[in-house]
Amino acid sequence: MNSTPQTPAEIVVVPHTHWDREWYAPFQRFRLRLVALLDDVIPRLEREPDFRFTLDGQTAAIDDYLEVRPEMEPRVSALVRVGKLAVGPWRVLLDEFLCSGENIVRNLELGLARVGELGGAMAIGYLPDMFGHCAQMPQILRRAGLVHACVWRGVPSRVDRHAFRWIAPDGSDVRTEYLPGGYGNGADLFGDGSAGERLAVLRKRMSPWFDDEAMLAMYGTDHSAPLPTLVADIEELNAAGGAVLLRTLSDYVTTRDPDEAGLPEVAGELRSHARANILPGVFSVRTHLKRSMSAAERMVERYAEPWSALWPPSDVRPFLDMAWQRLVDCSCHDSVTGCGVVDTAQQVAARLAEAEQLGRAVRDLVLGDLADRAPAGGWLVANPTPRSRTDFVAVARRGAGGGR
Repeated sequence: MNSTPQTPAEIVVVPHTHWDREWYAPFQRFRLRLVALLDDVIPRLEREPDFRFTLDGQTAAIDDYLEVRPEMEPRVSALVRVGKLAVGPWRVLLDEFLCSGENIVRNLELGLARVGELGGAMAIGYLPDMFGHCAQMPQILRRAGLVHACVWRGVPSRVDRHAFRWIAPDGSDVRTEYLPGGYGNGADLFGDGSAGERLAVLRKRMSPWFDDEAMLAMYGTDHSAPLPTLVADIEELNAAGGAVLLRTLSDYVTTRDPDEAGLPEVAGELRSHARANILPGVFSVRTHLKRSMSAAERMVERYAEPWSALWPPSDVRPFLDMAWQRLVDCSCHDSVTGCGVVDTAQQVAARLAEAEQLGRAVRDLVLGDLADRAPAGGWLVANPTPRSRTDFVAVARRGAGGGR
């Protein structure tokens, strides 16, 4: 009996890097590697029509690079605008459980604002390596205009497809692309002359998740650069019937219907260990960093920013912006978590101290200005809560002889 060979499902290869700004090496040492990587990738994107690159969903990597190579910004922007370089929407890839909700929102606001200057954000809530996900994340993404997410850790075992509908407590939902095998599930496809065999293995491994749909292969991993022969390797595979496409993550995900019917539904937090470790030990390691983060966020969120909005003494916005940048940068999933080396923890602690100091300085400036306007012999009592309140206030009085 004659049989017609079945056309293989397409495999969409997404070249990318997962870039931890600071972890088993401190920030500046990692930045040297980042600059070398982008010094290679950017000319390749300009030179090779089919090459694409996804820069890990965080604009900090671009800014860290452009601080060293400021002359490259027009070239970066040109690549972002034509969709060859996918960046954003976050400032950094955060840990969702070790920072405040306001910190998460500011992170997204900072990232979207910066990538807007560069030419446009990757319209995906890309969350590839967070150690679990908070219940409100679909709500936050929807409020920012994002209808797609992409995750790895924390997805429960009942999800048996490559996509599911993730629902927040308020009913907001996003179509969420799941990464079976992680953000490096295609990292070993190329490089040793056996790409055809590896492609067949990948297809077999991924087919239960994708059925006859195009399969997503994330070609990259921590601090990695794509091979210089990647485009030629894919052309060779396709000449042999490989059905391989080279795209950005945005090209793959955002072409899907955000209201796709029939997807499995998951409500609330994603905290399952079923398919990936969510590293709960980060909650208890280097507890001084967690305390410092909480104290700095509290100073900025509950005192400095509300009081400066109610009683603006002068233009303190630049100081608050500096505080927020430090708070957001410290929320990174290998920063406040404390899972890096001592040098990294020291740098995180220093930035958190600066954020708290900036908030305290703004708070004291506001209160000092109010105190100057208070009647002689009176007392100034400031309420940090957003509601009227009646409370006991302890006042220390200095007597005529210097005693209290």
